[in-house]
Amino acid sequence: MIFDGYAHQLPDIDPTETTEWLDSLDAIVDSHGKSRARYLLSRLMQRATEQQVSFPATVSTPYVNTIPRAEEPWFPGDEHIERRIR
Repeated sequence: MIFDGYAHQLPDIDPTETTEWLDSLDAIVDSHGKSRARYLLSRLMQRATEQQVSFPATVSTPYVNTIPRAEEPWFPGDEHIERRIR
């Protein structure tokens, strides 16, 4: 099966093992905090790369408009130049 970035589409061939991994992560967060869990997940991703286990990048950033709505011009850019280009 080709991994296309949707883990929910992959069959769980060992639900018991999956539950153990998830319970372990929960225990780490509860006993050592999110920082430790983040570190361990980072190391797992590093090891997966070393073992040539590919996974999709999870980079996404939300769009945030930094210009207050009241300060936005009616038409962004130079309307005269825009007309000339068309």
